[in-house]
Amino acid sequence: MIRSIITAVFLSIIIIQQTAAQNPDKLKSGDLFPEMKGELLSSKMVTLPDHCKGKVSVLIIAFKRGTQAQVDTWTKPLMKEFSIRNDFRFIEVPMISNFYSWLSHYIDNGMRGGIAKPMHKNVMTYYGPLDSYYDYFDVQDKKLCYLFLLDKEGRIQFLTKGEAKPDELSVLLQKIKILLK
Repeated sequence: MIRSIITAVFLSIIIIQQTAAQNPDKLKSGDLFPEMKGELLSSKMVTLPDHCKGKVSVLIIAFKRGTQAQVDTWTKPLMKEFSIRNDFRFIEVPMISNFYSWLSHYIDNGMRGGIAKPMHKNVMTYYGPLDSYYDYFDVQDKKLCYLFLLDKEGRIQFLTKGEAKPDELSVLLQKIKILLK
């Protein structure tokens, strides 16, 4: 009896791992960005991708605090090029486990203190389960940031991870310009 149970559990684990390895939910170009709710540092509750509808948007997702330097390699050129446009939006999204949600007030206030007030509308903190987002974003390394370019309908037009490389940044800037026409 115990042998049958152990065999069944072992087979279940193998099947689950194979299913996860073939997960069709990994995001790709053309997919609608998945729903994500959070609060901007400006204290406004928003839902992505709805908050981005009607604007070309860049979302930069980070799972670790140490990724800020990577995030900045993207945001600085984006702000330089598109900050005056009303039809462009970028949002940094720190992804924080729901384990820390009881500290959200302190965490968010700490971020508010370290980020210039005009940029508070560009940072949305997410507190909640992370596993499905690890799958969606195909997270292999939590020390990398994950960037998504969305069209005005919230569909992914470009995705990459890590710090900006000159060729990827050039492609991103060109795609944004085309989408803004």
